[in-house]
Amino acid sequence: MVLVNLETYFCTLVVLISIPILVLLLRIIHTLPSLHLPPSIRTQPHGKPLSQLPDGSRRIAIFLGSGGHTGEMIKMISKLSLARLDRTWIISNGDSSSLQQAKFIESQVYRAHQGGTNVMYKRIPRARNVGQSYFKSVFTTVYSFAVSSITLLFNRPDILLLNGPGTCVPIAYIYFVYKVLGLSSTRIIYIESLARVDKLSLSGRLILPIADRFIVQWDQLYQQYNRAEYYGILI
Repeated sequence: MVLVNLETYFCTLVVLISIPILVLLLRIIHTLPSLHLPPSIRTQPHGKPLSQLPDGSRRIAIFLGSGGHTGEMIKMISKLSLARLDRTWIISNGDSSSLQQAKFIESQVYRAHQGGTNVMYKRIPRARNVGQSYFKSVFTTVYSFAVSSITLLFNRPDILLLNGPGTCVPIAYIYFVYKVLGLSSTRIIYIESLARVDKLSLSGRLILPIADRFIVQWDQLYQQYNRAEYYGILI
């Protein structure tokens, strides 16, 4: 009798654990962009122009990755019509240069439209410092993910625009987790750095499966990845 009760308890426990796991896996499969190749990329070799942001977009988050990544991002967004969108600038801790550039754009470019939009600046820990070993970066990435999850919890944009470096990886996966859990519908757009000609960056390879749009700036990369979009150099 005791053995039968233990078997019943064990079977019930397995079912109770398996059902949520199965539901979560099905949700991930349904949400994962890499399993759903957009028809537009099948029929249009070079995808859609970057200037055509998703219809109905009202909020955008832009990650400035410091140094050359920030320089590239600033040049690319200068070609977009973002003045009437609510804007969140996400910047790594200690990156005062990127913060100053974001504030300069707000004061000089978007100043005329300030009345109808909201602007926020979010600071998050770096996932990996320059020159840091990959082993140590595992711990800093986990820390960045944990802190960023709290920082970004109540900021769920329609569009997330990224172009590296490593700190953008936790941000992308945070919003993907929110999407899986039904907490947001953020579309992740990743633009690979101009410096990447023949091979994707580590950040690009990690974000490729969860990106709604993945844009490269060289034809060599476009030919290697069937989910990539390419329409020339963007900066």
